[in-house]
Amino acid sequence: MDPASLQKLLDDIKAEIAAGNVIAAIKLYRDATGVGLAEAKGAVELIAAGKPPPSGAAPSLSADAMQEVSALIAAGRKIEAIKVYRKAAGVDLKDAKDAVDALEGRINPAAVVTRAAAMRRVVVSGLVVVAALVALVFLLARG
Repeated sequence: MDPASLQKLLDDIKAEIAAGNVIAAIKLYRDATGVGLAEAKGAVELIAAGKPPPSGAAPSLSADAMQEVSALIAAGRKIEAIKVYRKAAGVDLKDAKDAVDALEGRINPAAVVTRAAAMRRVVVSGLVVVAALVALVFLLARG
């Protein structure tokens, strides 16, 4: 993030804090950096105390990279989005995944809910298969 954009972000966050809108300030920080809620809350608390946010906690992407990551997320190509984010922001795999997860939650919240429902279906299906196998083993052992 260039110094002018960073200063505007800090000014906007300070204005939200001054207006009593801490949640809006946290959202601004998260949207600009892609960090998780706890990290954004900590950074906003530092800003409110007149201190700078953590220097390593706010990797930023160019507008082009952010647009590419957003398009990949919207297209359901999350792994590719993580790779692009990782390369563009210069962060490790976990940080890139966390940032893309946060972006995905804002870009396409329905996909997050759908993926959670699909995982529940997989778990339930697995339990049904295990129960059927146990029943089969029980029947074979009895007979």
